[in-house]
Amino acid sequence: MPAPPVSPQLPDKPVRIAPWRGPLYFGLLVFSAACTLALLLCYILLVVGLLLWMGWQIRLVAGHKAWGDLLQMQMVAELLKFLFMGVTWGFMLRPLLPLPKRGQVAVQVSPATQPQLFEIIHLLCWHLRAPPPVQVWLDSTIRVRSSMLGGLSGILSGQTVLHLGMPVVSVITSRELGGLLAQELSCNAVGIGAPFVHVVREMNAWFFRAALESNPWEVYVHVSKQREPEWYHLGRRLMRGWMWAAKVPFIFFAIAARVVSVPTLWLIQRQAARCGVNVIGEDIYQRMQHKLVLLSGAWEAAQLEIQEGIIQHRLPENLSLIMARHVATEAKDRASARAEAAASSEPKAAGEIVKGSGEVARGAAIVAHLSHSQPAASLLRQFVNLSRQVSCFYYQHGLGLNLHEHRMVGDKEAIHQNKGQEEALLVIRRYFGGLAHPERAMCGLGSTPTSATALPELQREILQVREEVIAWGPQFKVALQEWNRAWQRRRDLEAATMLSIAGFTVSRMQFGTRDSTPSSLRDEAYCQRMVMEHMEGPLQARERVLERRFAAALGMLWWSEPADLCEWLSVRRRDLTAWVTIYEAMSGALPSFRELLVTFFAFQTLNAKFANVDDPSAFLTALQSVVPKMLNLLRQIMATMDGAPFPFTDDGKTVTLNQHLMPGPLPEMPGVSMTLMDAASMRDICQQMASRASESIAPYVETFLSHYHRAFAWLAESAERTETHFLGSLNYGSTTEILLPDEFTTQRLGMKSRSPDAIAAWKPHS
Repeated sequence: MPAPPVSPQLPDKPVRIAPWRGPLYFGLLVFSAACTLALLLCYILLVVGLLLWMGWQIRLVAGHKAWGDLLQMQMVAELLKFLFMGVTWGFMLRPLLPLPKRGQVAVQVSPATQPQLFEIIHLLCWHLRAPPPVQVWLDSTIRVRSSMLGGLSGILSGQTVLHLGMPVVSVITSRELGGLLAQELSCNAVGIGAPFVHVVREMNAWFFRAALESNPWEVYVHVSKQREPEWYHLGRRLMRGWMWAAKVPFIFFAIAARVVSVPTLWLIQRQAARCGVNVIGEDIYQRMQHKLVLLSGAWEAAQLEIQEGIIQHRLPENLSLIMARHVATEAKDRASARAEAAASSEPKAAGEIVKGSGEVARGAAIVAHLSHSQPAASLLRQFVNLSRQVSCFYYQHGLGLNLHEHRMVGDKEAIHQNKGQEEALLVIRRYFGGLAHPERAMCGLGSTPTSATALPELQREILQVREEVIAWGPQFKVALQEWNRAWQRRRDLEAATMLSIAGFTVSRMQFGTRDSTPSSLRDEAYCQRMVMEHMEGPLQARERVLERRFAAALGMLWWSEPADLCEWLSVRRRDLTAWVTIYEAMSGALPSFRELLVTFFAFQTLNAKFANVDDPSAFLTALQSVVPKMLNLLRQIMATMDGAPFPFTDDGKTVTLNQHLMPGPLPEMPGVSMTLMDAASMRDICQQMASRASESIAPYVETFLSHYHRAFAWLAESAERTETHFLGSLNYGSTTEILLPDEFTTQRLGMKSRSPDAIAAWKPHS
C-alpha cells in the first residue's frame, strides 16, 4: 500500500502502533472462530437429526397399520404428539432463517467530500499496515465500528466498511478522534488473522440477533386489539410462548458461543485499546472514554426528548447537538464534584497525575497535526448540515415517522415543562376528561350562582352537566384539537416570519405558503388567527357548560357544613378564596398571555439562531419588531392583574401578584442609531437587546405558566374530590377518552357520527 501524502513533520516510514500479537493470540482467534462455526453446525445437525428421527418414528408407528387401526384413540394421540413435535421443529428452524438485517440509516461519504477524514483514515491504515475501508458511512449511533462488506458472506473478500457515529464526533476532539479511529482500524491489522477477528465478532452478533429477534406481531402480543375475542388473544400469547420455548436450544448454543468467545473478545478489545493509547496517550484516551460513557446517558436523554417531540409534533433538528449539550452539562457537573472532593484530598494524588501526564505516546507524531482542543466536527465539511441530514434519516427510516407531520426545530426553541407542571396538567386533564385546554380558562364565561346555594341544587347541576358531557364530549374534544392545532401552526408561522425577516432561509414547503417572504408567512399566520377567533364562539358555548359544573363543585365545598366534609376537604376549604382570587386574576389576563406565548416563541426561535447570523442589520430589524411587542403585551397583562394579591409567599407577607411574578422592573432596550454602519456594533446591540429581553421575559413566562397551572389544578382537584365525596366518580364512557393537553394535536377520536366531515362543521346546539 503506497504511503499517503503527509507533512514534513510526520515520519517517512510506518510507526508500529499496533501491539505485538503472538501465536497465542492467533491460536485463540482460530479456536474461537472454529468453535462458533462448529456450534452453529451442531445446531443444524440437531435440527436435521430431529427431523430424521421424527420421520423414522412416524414410519414405525403408522407404516404397518391399517386404516381402521389408525383411527383408534391411542393412535390418534400418537399422531397428535408427532404433530406437536413437528410444529415445534418448525419453530426450532426459525432462528436459522432470521429476518434480513435491517440496514443502518447512514450517509456515505467519499474522499472528494471529506478529504481530511479520509486522509486520517488512510494515514492510520498505512501505519497499521492494514487495508483501508472501502466505504465510510456516517450514522446516528454512538459508536465507531468496522465490519466486513456484505457481512459474513464478505469475509473472504477482505473488504471492510467503517461506520462513524455523528454524536461521537460531536463530543470528542480531533486528536481523540484519531485515537478512536486507530483503535477500531487496528482490528484489520492482524494480517491473515483479520478474517477470524470479524468471524468471532459477526458470529456472536448474529447468534444473539437470531435468538432474540421477534416478528412485529410478537412485539404487540400483550396488547389486546379492539374487537378481538379473548380466546384469540390468549391463543396469540400461547403461540408466542411456544415459539420461545422452541428457541431454548438455540439460545443455549448462542450462550455457549459467547462463553467460548469471551476471552477472545476481551483480548481483541484490549489490543485495540492499547493501539489507541499508543497513538494519543493514556491521559487523552481516558478522557475520551469518559466522554463516551457520558454519551450513553446522553443517548437515553435524547430519546426521551424525541418521544416528547413526537407528541408535540416538534422534533429536534440536530441529534448530535442535543447529545453534545447533555455530555457537556454532565461533564461540567462531575468536574465540579471532583474539584470539591480534590480540595480536601492529599497533595499526593496531584503529583501522580502530573507524573502520568508526562508520558509520550509511541505514535504521537502521527496525530501531532490534530489539535487537543479543536473539536472533531471541524474535520468534517458541513458537519452541521450532515448531522441534520442524518437526524432526518433516523426519524424517517429508523423510527418510521412521517416528517411532513412534524416540524424540525432547533435547540431551546420550546418552553420545557418541569415535573410539577406536568403533574398539574394531569389533574386538569383528569377532572375535565381532556375537555379543558390548559391555556384556556374555565372562569368568567357564565354568571356566578348567587341564589341557588343549596346542596341539592348544586348536585343536580353537576349531574346534569355530566350527562351532557357524555353526549357531546367527543365532538367538542375534536373541535378543541382543531383550535389547538391552529394555535400551534400560528406560533410556527410567527417564528418563521421572524426568521425570514432576520435573513434566514425558511422552507415554504414546511409551512405550505406560496413563498417564504415575511409578508406571505404573516398572512398565513393571520389566517390561522382568524380560524382561532371563529372557533371561539362554539368552544366557549361548551366551556360555559363545563364552568357550571366546575363552579357548582367548588360551591358545594364552600357552602357545605364543616361536619359534612372530610379532613382533606376541610383543609382545602380554608385556602379556597385565596386560590380562587389568583385563578380569576390570571384567567382574565390569559388571552393576552396567549399572544405573549406566540411572540415569545418567535423570539426564542430567533435567539437560538444568533450564532449563525450573517447580516446583523436584518437580525436587529427582526428583534426590533418582536421585542417591543413582547414588552407591550407584558405591560398589558400586568395592567389586567393590577391589585390582585398573592398570599402564598415564603415569609408569609401578602404581596401583589404582579410583584411576585415580576420582582424587578422591565428592562430598557438600548437605543439604535439609524446611521450605525459598524457590523460589530450592530452585533453587540443585538446581543444586548436579546439578553435583556430573555432575562426578564423568559422567567416571567415560566413563572406565569407554573402558577396558573398550579392554581387551575388546585381548584380542579378540590372540585374533583368534592364531587367524589358527595356524588361519586364520573365515568365518561369509551367514546370520551382522557388525553394529555399536548396530545390534542396527535390523537383522533372515534365518533358516533357516521360522517367524519361533520366534525369540522360542528356547531353547538341552540
